[in-house]
Amino acid sequence: MPLGPVPDYLKLAMRQHFLAGLKNSHSLETYELDLFRWFKTETEGTWALMDGEEQRYVQQQVALGSEDINDSGILATDYYRKRMRSSHVIFLASLLEGAMKRECDRLSHVLGEQAIFKPSDLKGDPWSARRIFLERYAGFEIPADLWRPIKDLLAVRNALVHHSGDVLLLTQEQVSALGKIHGVYLSGSEVVIDETYVDRAIDSVRDIMELLHSETNALIDRTVSQSPDAT
Repeated sequence: MPLGPVPDYLKLAMRQHFLAGLKNSHSLETYELDLFRWFKTETEGTWALMDGEEQRYVQQQVALGSEDINDSGILATDYYRKRMRSSHVIFLASLLEGAMKRECDRLSHVLGEQAIFKPSDLKGDPWSARRIFLERYAGFEIPADLWRPIKDLLAVRNALVHHSGDVLLLTQEQVSALGKIHGVYLSGSEVVIDETYVDRAIDSVRDIMELLHSETNALIDRTVSQSPDAT
């Protein structure tokens, strides 16, 4: 004997249970940024030890009056620093992209068929497209002071990914924008990233994702409160 349709009251109860569980779903894992900050600190410590050893070696040669100073080790440690910090910036941008995608998915589950378009339907970079989707359907606006550091992060990321941090390959507009970011320097033909910039970028990603999580949860609460049997 075929089963009958699921009663509306049961559908509603299941929906309420699903939304309650969705509130506890974090698009950015709780300890992800803490672990990343630990990893960043460890790699910075490794570089500092390497660089210190090479600097002492050069000073020893100078003290001995060597005419041909061997500083190849410093060149190697400088390369390590450059690649290390570049990878940190690129990872943070990728981490944010994935977290914003999961937040959009979370919002889509709340909306059901109410959403007219998806983030993938929008033109532009994935971060900005997802920002538009989240703001429009969750009914809020990301404050400029929270989004500005994200724009800076993406500007640095793009310079590193598309042009390997080579200043000579950047447009004048890109050079001007990078020159205004605290902790990012243009040295000759190279984009140089300071450790303090990475620290601030970590904080910026945390701040934006906490806001997005909070706003989506607020929408969930509104959706639950507007349900027929809400008390």
